[in-house]
Amino acid sequence: MSSRLLLTVIASASLLAACGKEGDKPAPEASAGEAAKPPEQPRDPDASVDKVVTAVDITGPVPPEISATFFILDGALVPLGCFDKAKNKLAAGKDCLSLTPPGAEVYLKSAHSAQVDAIGAPKRALCEIGDGEPTSLASPLVDSGAVFDWATSPKSAAQKVLSVSPDTWGNAPSASDEERAAVQAAAAAVDKQVGANKAELHQAASIDLDGDGKDERVFSAYVVNPRDTARYLFSGIFVARGSDPTKLLLVEQTRTNSEVFKLRAAADLNGDGVHELWINAAFDEGGGDRMYQWKGDKFEPLGKWTCGM
Repeated sequence: MSSRLLLTVIASASLLAACGKEGDKPAPEASAGEAAKPPEQPRDPDASVDKVVTAVDITGPVPPEISATFFILDGALVPLGCFDKAKNKLAAGKDCLSLTPPGAEVYLKSAHSAQVDAIGAPKRALCEIGDGEPTSLASPLVDSGAVFDWATSPKSAAQKVLSVSPDTWGNAPSASDEERAAVQAAAAAVDKQVGANKAELHQAASIDLDGDGKDERVFSAYVVNPRDTARYLFSGIFVARGSDPTKLLLVEQTRTNSEVFKLRAAADLNGDGVHELWINAAFDEGGGDRMYQWKGDKFEPLGKWTCGM
């Protein structure tokens, strides 16, 4: 073999070794961002957003096996409703304080976080004034200024709470024409002043309140007074059982013609399968909160409005 031919063979072999076969091409090099990205985990479609976000263990006994208290936050833990196992009854306000002694665990929840803390000493909420005994409770996290929406004690009672998205507040884009017409008729039936004046929706939400696997629809509506646009002819909140807009039950209506209502959350406090409703009332100068129990074809308040009302 000539030296020229030998060099040609060697060069060809080197070229083939460097290039490799067509099917052996290496995968494209991942970018720094791709390399750092963790593999995607399949999401359980049955897992609620709350469970995905919090990652806090809230397993354990729930009512009616135990007593439980539901709080809202106003610079302190305000007991909005509770279940007393020993008395087998629902209560609210100061009647709940004995169920949550100092040191008892409390689960604190917001839209983006959840933590477990301990009940502290009695403490006045921000709206409480005067020299009377405080009707709310402290906790280290709340005292430090941490912001949460609601709380339960013990933490396992949080399993029985259904949060309502703030996306349901406002102009209620999810409401159908049929639902709007039904709310208009219901408002006019409750208050004859409404007449032909248009009912506007402040909230339209879907939530299973009675545990039958079918969502109820909740509507908050108001009718502006044409002679005094700073006030309302009517303002109230309704529940349509089983999403049937022709069967609207009134939960609450305005007494001052100045407040509008919204459903913030629902909690099955006594474990009977029917959730109590946390209703917020808001007006220009403030607002208040109250819990309502669903009894047949009506709703009854568990206690008084919080001190904002």
